[in-house]
Formats: sequence, C-alpha cells, structure tokens
Amino acid sequence: MRRPVGIETEYGLNCEGFPGQEAGAAASGSPSSAVDFGYEASRVVKAAQAPGAFRGWDYRGEDPYQDLRGNRVERLARDPNDLQDRNDRSRGLSREELLANTVLVNGARYYNDHNHPEYCTEACLTLLDLVAHDKAGERVLFACEQQRNRELAQEHGDATRIRVLKNNTDYHGRTYGTHENYLFSRQLQLETVIRAVTPFFVARQLYAGAGKVGIESSGGQVQPGFQLSQRADFFEERVGINTTAQRPIFNTRDEPHADKSKYRRLHVIIGDANRSEWATAMKVGTTALVLDLIEDGWRPQLEFRDPVVALKVISRSHDLLAAAELTGGKKVRALDVLQHYFEAAERAFRGRDEETTWVLDEWRATLDAFAGNPAPLADRVDWLAKRTLFDQMRQVGTPQAKGWDDPTLRRLDLAYHLVDPRLSLYDALVKQGRIRRLVTDEQVDQAQASGPAGTRGAVRGLLLQRFGAAIRRLEWDSVTFGSDGREVRIDLAEVSGPLVARVEQLVRQAPDLEALFAAIKGERS
Repeated sequence: MRRPVGIETEYGLNCEGFPGQEAGAAASGSPSSAVDFGYEASRVVKAAQAPGAFRGWDYRGEDPYQDLRGNRVERLARDPNDLQDRNDRSRGLSREELLANTVLVNGARYYNDHNHPEYCTEACLTLLDLVAHDKAGERVLFACEQQRNRELAQEHGDATRIRVLKNNTDYHGRTYGTHENYLFSRQLQLETVIRAVTPFFVARQLYAGAGKVGIESSGGQVQPGFQLSQRADFFEERVGINTTAQRPIFNTRDEPHADKSKYRRLHVIIGDANRSEWATAMKVGTTALVLDLIEDGWRPQLEFRDPVVALKVISRSHDLLAAAELTGGKKVRALDVLQHYFEAAERAFRGRDEETTWVLDEWRATLDAFAGNPAPLADRVDWLAKRTLFDQMRQVGTPQAKGWDDPTLRRLDLAYHLVDPRLSLYDALVKQGRIRRLVTDEQVDQAQASGPAGTRGAVRGLLLQRFGAAIRRLEWDSVTFGSDGREVRIDLAEVSGPLVARVEQLVRQAPDLEALFAAIKGERS
C-alpha cells in the first residue's frame, strides 16, 4: 500500500441471564434489557490480561468536532436509542473508569466506545500486517470474554454470561461501527475526493459486505429478507461529520492523528465487520488503490443521483441484478461501478509491486465470478458464505429454516460473528476448509506481541516494554514521560518512514530513558 491504514472495530455484546433481564433481550443495547451495557463494556475491556499495557489516554490533541470542510460544529448527533440504556452501575464510574482506555504492547488502543468494547489497530503498511492485527483484536476480545464470564459466574452464577460478536447490528434498531482510516494528502480538493470515492463506497459491499438476515430500520423493526451489508440500513446522508446518528457515506471528521499540515485522515465509517481475512484485505486494498488513483489525478466518470438510496438498493438485492440511477439518468449495477474503478486501477498500477498485483488479480477474478458464477466466492466473501450455508439448510429440508423471517436464521447469522472459536459459525467453516485464510496463527501471535513493522506502533510497543513505568500520557502521535521531575514528550506525528525507523533504533539501543532523551535531542539539533 502507498499509505498506512488502520481499522477500528466496535464489538457487540450479547448478555444472557442477568438479574431482571427479560427473555429475548440479550442483544447488545436492547432497550428492554436490565443490563447496564456501558458498565459491561468497560468490564470487558478491563478484563484484558495485558502485561506491559498502559491504562489511560491523552485526549488533549483530539477534536471530534472539527470538520474537514473547515468549520467546527458545536455538537454531534446522537442516536436517541443510546439514551435508553440502563446505567445504574456505569453512573457510579468516573469517566476514566468507564472508558477503560488501554494501550497494548502491539500498538493497539482498546477502550469502551458508546457501550461497546472497541479495538483499534495501529496503522499498518501491508495488507497482511493489517489482517493479522485485526485478527489479533478478535483474540483479545475472546480472552476478555472468558475472563469476564469467570467474574460474572462468581457474582451471579453460571447462567449469567456475555458473548462477544464481531458484527454491526443488535437487531433492535442500532448499529455499531467498523471504521477504516487512510491518510491522504491535505493538498487534494476535498470535494474532489468526496465525489470520487462515494460511488465506490456504495458499490464495494458486493465483495466486502458481511451479510445480514433481515432489513432493519432505526426504530427497531426488522423485515424479512437477506442483504449484502450489515451497515447499509443505517446511513442517511451523503456527507457529514456524525458517526452515531445521521450517518454519512463520506465522514468529514478532521482528526488525522498525524502531521496536520501534510495529511487528512479518510475516516471510513461505511463498512462492515468482516470475519473473512480475504474480505478485510480486499476492502482495504481496493480502497487504497482508489485513493492512489485520485491522488494521481484520475476521476471516475459516474456519480449516483442519490447514493443513500443506491446503497440500500444494492445491499438488498443479493441476486446482484438491482441497478441504481446515476446523475445522467442511466441505471447501473454495483458490478458495473466496480468494473469502472478496477479498469482504471489495472491501467495505472499493474506491475507496481507484489501486493498490488495480488489485489488486482483478486479484484479481476472476483468481478468475473460475480458476472458469471459467484458460487466459488463463498470461501472468501462473508455474505456469500452465509447465504450459501442458509440455502443449503433449506435445500435439505431443515424444518427450522423455512424463510428469511425464521428466527433460527437470525441466530445463525449472529453465530457467524461470535469471537469464541468453539461456537462461531465462521470458525466452524474455517475448520472445514470452506473459508480461505491469508495469515497463519503464528502471524497473528506476532501481531499480538508487537506493533506493525516499520510503524510508530512498533515504537510505541517498544516504549511500553522498556520504559512503560515512566509513561505519564499517551496518544497516537506522542508519548509523554515523567523523568527527574519534568515531563518529556516524544513526538510520533509520522506514522512510518525514515524518522520512525531512526527513533525505533534509538529506543532499542538506549541503555536508559535519559540516554534515549539525549539521543533524540541530539538527532534533532
């Protein structure tokens, strides 16, 4: 990739057997539940057995109200359903206790975000590194689930437990996000980027959608059906700064978490939580190529008349035949849109490097399959893996799965996303050889143990391991130490490159913290 990319995932919680809980109210955030989901999310994060981790976060450099369009908003829209959560226990926590901010030795941030445990990878330089670090997050969440359930068993008995899901809907009218983060040049005209990427974001669900049983409204009503995307039901605007309500296809939050004079961050909130490693790699790899095209001056020759309508039309047509209207009146399928972007990337980048070749080869093969026989893609496209399995169940006459309104299928849909490999439908398919993998367990082990190679995340992890006791504050682009009665800040505004590599070398070589400060000062003088 020509740019660093990170993924942040809010995980769902299914809570069962809690005192006072109504039957059928297990899903994360159910308004009728007796569960304090804010409290449970914070306890799940705190359950992380993370030697060397730093507990806390420095918010001074963050401003979620700053808009890429140059203005600063006074408030952000909030999903009104969030206000219905029970909060008897979470009200007794301080803000720091509730957020439970944790920075792991692999450079990841892990915390409670809007009543969901959220795992944020550091930006990675290769697709395989990103996939491995994303999978490391699933492992961390599973370990936390196990630990929290041991605590709940002692408090309430074995019938009380949580299940963590890597999905995007609670089936009660609310969604939680999986966001991608791409740095791109601040010199690009913003409206150019918006117009160029929006049709792609609408169409890429064809291979990046996680699939969902049901068509959901913000009021909590679920209609029968099956669709490509878990998130498509919840988007309302073309462009905007909000993330938890009035969601836009193009988000304009201006927080690069890097050198603000050089970079903007494309904060992509229009994407699903993929269990498939291939889907994660292709979702990110193709988006990165589209950004490369835009930075090099290419512009797409199409634009949806109403991208929000197009997003839903495409998601709800898993026969792939639905077409959405362009500004000129012509109607096109998602496949046609993606072919347009692919052909441009093929002309511009074929032969650039091994990773780009892989993305282009996979992209072409995927589009060809969708144009002919998509069935072989069930070993890599999440929604197709689900639908194939559900169709097979109906074909063999499974009495519990007669139609898309059957609650059994919704339960199986949720089971696909469980992070517990003993219960997960996705993991069962992997064990049967029915899902492709891109990384090994050893690569995921490495991603849990250290930051992405060549990035500031690797530096942050080394600082935690070597000098963690002296860290006073920490954020994405700086680490502040307390030493000899003073505070010393190490700047990490660059995500990768020669400066980051040199700082990493100095951290490895320094015999102690004061020697590290002196070495960095000497380099910069």
